[in-house]
Amino acid sequence: MYFVKNLIHKFLNKQISNIYNKRFQKYLNTPKGVFWNSKLSQDLRLNIILDIIIKGSKSNIVSIADVGCGHGRLFEIIKERNLLDKIEYYGFDINNEFILFCFKNNRFEKVSFEVGTCPSKNVDFVVMSGTYNLTPIDNISFWENYIITNLKSNWNFANKGLIFNVLVNDKRKIKNNLYYTELSWMKKICEINFGKTEISKHGLLAEDITIIIKKST
Repeated sequence: MYFVKNLIHKFLNKQISNIYNKRFQKYLNTPKGVFWNSKLSQDLRLNIILDIIIKGSKSNIVSIADVGCGHGRLFEIIKERNLLDKIEYYGFDINNEFILFCFKNNRFEKVSFEVGTCPSKNVDFVVMSGTYNLTPIDNISFWENYIITNLKSNWNFANKGLIFNVLVNDKRKIKNNLYYTELSWMKKICEINFGKTEISKHGLLAEDITIIIKKST
């Protein structure tokens, strides 16, 4: 059973990567290149995650793994906000083209980008912005299993917790290749698998929730 599930997830990763390749070739390193509606909404989501980490951190330096980093916009925001002395950043993505772009970007000096669905070493927080929104399949059960499996893998590398955002609706559905969860269902699933879960909602992002799962200390 594990072997079959592993094959399915590898197939999904390949399909997702192919979709993003076509999109990136058309729109390059813009919000549309990673399926965001606008720079405003993309940056707001990323800043919400950063604010949660900074506000809740008692350490001088916090290490984060950005899973589904795309063309590295989160790292750009960290630089723009002059947070390089407070945040140690690592980027990961299943798409080789994104990682290659980040490697070649001369603004990304002394920072690590790798191909992968989870970090290659432990960090304080693993963050995922929009990583599980786009789905190449219509089967909700398969996709939700894929999400939970990936969250579990990333949980193993998070010393302090996971922070991620997803699209939300009054019922779980897949529409136009986008997965929408239902708030209470997602909260329950996260609590069953990981523990106490917080949900944050921003007034300017009607279809988004940010999920914070911290490890008990």
